[in-house]
Amino acid sequence: MAEGGPHADPHSEDGTLRNISDSQLLECPICLEQLRQPKSLPCRHSLCEECLSSYIVSEVLGTSDTATSFICPVCRTLTHPVDKTEDKEKWARQFPTDTVAIEMIQLRNRATEPRYCAPCQRKGKMTSAQFWCKMNQSLFCESCKVNHHDVVHVSCDIVDIRGSGNFLLRRETSDKRCDKHKDEIAYYCEDHKSLGCSKCIIIGHRECDNVSTTEGYCEKLNSSSQLEERKTFLQKGADDMESMIKDFYLRQQNIADDKDAVLKSIDDLQERMEKRIREMKKEITDDVITAYKQERENLKVSTQKCERLKVAIQNTLESSATALQRNDHMDTIRLYQKGQTELEACKDLVKEMQMSISTVSIKHEIDLDVAGLNFGKVVVRKQRRDLPGVPTVVKPLFKCEVKEIRKVNIKCPSDQSACNSRGVVYFPDGGIVVGDNNNQKIKLINDEGDVVDELNLDGRPWDLCMVDNTTVAAAIESPGGIHVVTVTPSKLTLSSVINKNKQYYGITYRDGEFIVSTGSEVCSVKKDGTTKALYRYTGEVLMLSHDSKDGQLFVSHFNSRTDSTVIGKLSTDNKYTDVLKVGVVKSTYGVDVDMEGNVYVCGFFSNNVVQMSGDGTNVRELLTAEDGIIRPLAISVCGDKLVVTNCASGLRNSIKVFQLF
Repeated sequence: MAEGGPHADPHSEDGTLRNISDSQLLECPICLEQLRQPKSLPCRHSLCEECLSSYIVSEVLGTSDTATSFICPVCRTLTHPVDKTEDKEKWARQFPTDTVAIEMIQLRNRATEPRYCAPCQRKGKMTSAQFWCKMNQSLFCESCKVNHHDVVHVSCDIVDIRGSGNFLLRRETSDKRCDKHKDEIAYYCEDHKSLGCSKCIIIGHRECDNVSTTEGYCEKLNSSSQLEERKTFLQKGADDMESMIKDFYLRQQNIADDKDAVLKSIDDLQERMEKRIREMKKEITDDVITAYKQERENLKVSTQKCERLKVAIQNTLESSATALQRNDHMDTIRLYQKGQTELEACKDLVKEMQMSISTVSIKHEIDLDVAGLNFGKVVVRKQRRDLPGVPTVVKPLFKCEVKEIRKVNIKCPSDQSACNSRGVVYFPDGGIVVGDNNNQKIKLINDEGDVVDELNLDGRPWDLCMVDNTTVAAAIESPGGIHVVTVTPSKLTLSSVINKNKQYYGITYRDGEFIVSTGSEVCSVKKDGTTKALYRYTGEVLMLSHDSKDGQLFVSHFNSRTDSTVIGKLSTDNKYTDVLKVGVVKSTYGVDVDMEGNVYVCGFFSNNVVQMSGDGTNVRELLTAEDGIIRPLAISVCGDKLVVTNCASGLRNSIKVFQLF
C-alpha cells in the first residue's frame, strides 16, 4: 500500500482544501443521476451521452424524419448537430465531452477515499489521519505529528484536516488550461464570446476590438452591475417558473376533482336506467377517463418544461454565487453566458405557455328531457387564462409595435386563376394554411414560407378555423358544407365533410362544435351535422371568431355607412351587443382574437387592420396601406405573430406575416 498522502494538486500554490460544492452541475437533467459520459451542448447544458441520444431520437422522430435540429431539454435552445447527415442515434456523440464535469466527478470521488496516518501504516496500523504536511506530502495522526513530525520538522506548513469534508487541493483560476495550447486561460473575447489563452487570442482574435483579461472582464461586469442585474432577472425567472408549477399542480387537482364529480354524477344517473344503462355508462366513463388522461398529460408536460428550466436557473444562480466567492473568473463568465441563455429560454417558454395555457374543466351535461334514456355527454371546456407573474416578463400585446417579418408567395403553378384568400390559419409551429377561393384549394405553407401541399376541394372555401394543432375546418360557399382537413408538416388530407349542401361563410370552433354564418344567421353545427340557429341578423354577417377565455363570439358586418355596426358580439347565452361602429374601420371582413382577448379586424374599404379590446373601448389602427394592407380579407393571430391576406391587384398572390414586439 502506498503511503497515505492526499491526491495533491501540483498547481495549487496555497494548499487550500477544495470544497467541491458544485454537485448540482454533475447531475443529468433527464435521468437525475450523476453524469455518465457527459456531453456539452452549445447552450452549456450537459447531459449523459446515452440520455441525450435517447432524447434526440424521441424528439426528432416525433416531429419529422427530415429534421436537422432539436431543442435542448433544459432551456429549449434550438441545437444543430455537427453532421446533420449522420444517423440521429449518433448525433449525441458529435458534441464535445464535458471535461470539467468529468474532472469534478473524479475529484469528488477521490475526496471520499479514507485517509490514514503514514507512520502508523508502516507499523501495520490503520489510524485516521488528522494533519497533512505539505512539505513532506504525508499524513499524520495527532500522536505521530507530535512524536515524529514536530521533533524534526519545525518550520513545515502543516494543515489541520479534522472536520474537512473534502480533502483535495483547490485549483486556482490560473491553473485552468486551454485544451488546444495547454496554456493558462486568462483572456476573454467579447466579440466571439469565447475564453482562451494568449496564443488563442494572438491566432484567432488578433483583429477583435473587445479582448480583455478574464479578471478585467469580470471587473467590467461587476462595475456595470450586469452580474447583479442578471442575477435579479434569473431569480425572477425562477420565481415565475415556480408560480407556474404551483398553478399546474393546482389545476391537476381541480380536473381530478372534476373527474370524480362527473363519475359520481354518472353513478347517480345509473340508478334510473336498466339494461341499456350499463353499455352507455361504459361509453361515457371511457370518455371521461380519456379526457382526464389527455389533459393531465398536457399539464404534466408543461410542468416538466417549467421544472427543468427552474432547476437550471437555480443551479446557475447557486454556481454563480460560488464562482464569485472563490474569484473564479472563467466560471463566472461561463455561468453568466449560461444564465443569459436560460433567461431568454424563460421568456420564450412563457410566450409558448401564453399561447397554449388554458383552464380546463370536465363537465357532465344531461338533457333533462331524455335523462332516463341516455347518459348525456362529457364536455371538456378550455378557457384562455393569464399566467402568474407573466406581466413582468412579457409585454402586453396591446402595447406592442408591429413589424413585417415575411412576405409569402402562395401562387402555385397549377393555379388557373389569381389567388383569392378569404380564410387563413396560423399554426403555433409556424405553418400556415390558406384557403384559395378562386382556385378552390387549401394550401399548406411551411415555416420557411414554401407551399408544400395543395388540397383540391369540391367548392369554394371562405373562412378557415383551427380545430386543434393538427386539424383545420373550412366553410364552403358553393356547393357548400364544412370540410375538415388533417394537417401534418407536409401534407393536407380531407378527413370529413359535414352538411355538404348548405352554404357557409364564416366559421370558428368552440366547445366541440362549429359556429358558422350563413349570410344573415349564425348557427352551431355538431360533427354529426345537427344544426341549431343561435341568432338572426338584419344585415349581412361574414366572418367569425371567438374569445377562448369566455367563449364570446365576434362577428364582422360588411357595412360602410356612417353609424352602422362593423363588429358585434354574441354571448354564450346568445345575447347580441354592438361593439364597434364605422369609423377608423369600415366594411370589416376577417376577424380573430388573440390569447389576451384583443380583437383584430380587417377593414376592407378602409385598407387597414385594427386591434381593439373585447368591449370596443380601446381601438388602435395597427396596420395601414403604408404597410401593404390593401383590401384585406383574412387574418389569423398566433401568439405575437399574425398573418394577413389581401385581394388587391398585385397583392392577392401573396400573404404578409407580421410580429408584435
